[in-house]
Amino acid sequence: MTRTGRPRNTDIDAAIMRAMAELIAERGYSRVTVDDVVARAGTNKPAFYRRFRDLADIVPRILAARHGRDDDIDTGALVTDLREVQRRQQQLFTDPVVTRGFAGWIGELSVHSERMRPFVEGYLAPRRAYTCVILGRAVMRGEIAPGADPAWIADLLTGPLLMRVVMPGLPPIDGALIAQTVDAALDVLGYVGMRGGAAASKPAVRD
Repeated sequence: MTRTGRPRNTDIDAAIMRAMAELIAERGYSRVTVDDVVARAGTNKPAFYRRFRDLADIVPRILAARHGRDDDIDTGALVTDLREVQRRQQQLFTDPVVTRGFAGWIGELSVHSERMRPFVEGYLAPRRAYTCVILGRAVMRGEIAPGADPAWIADLLTGPLLMRVVMPGLPPIDGALIAQTVDAALDVLGYVGMRGGAAASKPAVRD
């Protein structure tokens, strides 16, 4: 006879993630404790540890729930695909969980590198891999020549935004930076088509 345990209460998962996000925004990652989170979420430590290994385990789940993996982007043109990628990255990198929590979270994981793997494999890698899909479609449409390095393009798009997050005193992420990163990627790709116009300013995402 197959035994079935008590169904997991997903409301508790959501409450814990919501509490963690609120506390990071209020205090910064380094000043949040498990006791703080379970008190804010209205639950207890056993319930917490049945769902999460530690506080660091929650951050990528919050980001995935809020920002997805970008694999629905398909505007029909390279320029607007890249602009939509960067519009979403702007939302990601201006999320308080990132602006207030990223440095402390990365600092904690830097001494436990094996704990970074779920974030890389489950969240970061799929987002980066989709750059290859976007570039492949652009090649098929004849917008760029084959042979571009998708990993480098992903780094080129993300690096300047990440720098603005982790380096105190730099200007905020704004529309000008987003436009510059897209233009830089198009230059590297050898794109010679139109970059402006009304169609480019309103990217569409295919269902």
